[in-house]
Amino acid sequence: DASLGESIGQNWLAVLQGLTLMFKTGIFIFVFIWIRWTIPRFRYDQLMNLGWKTLIPLSLINMLVTAAVVLFLKK
Repeated sequence: DASLGESIGQNWLAVLQGLTLMFKTGIFIFVFIWIRWTIPRFRYDQLMNLGWKTLIPLSLINMLVTAAVVLFLKK
């Protein structure tokens, strides 16, 4: 029966797609756990120092540079 052969092919395709999804999910979980174990955790005071002394000044500089570029490109 021709339709049986087609359904068997479709079944194998579905199984292959399921295995591929599980493999990709496993790789993602492995990388996520690996990064989490590798990178040290920050204490709350270290995060506050990073935010106030580094990230906020960088974001303000980024806004000023972006505004200057937008004004320069409009002219």
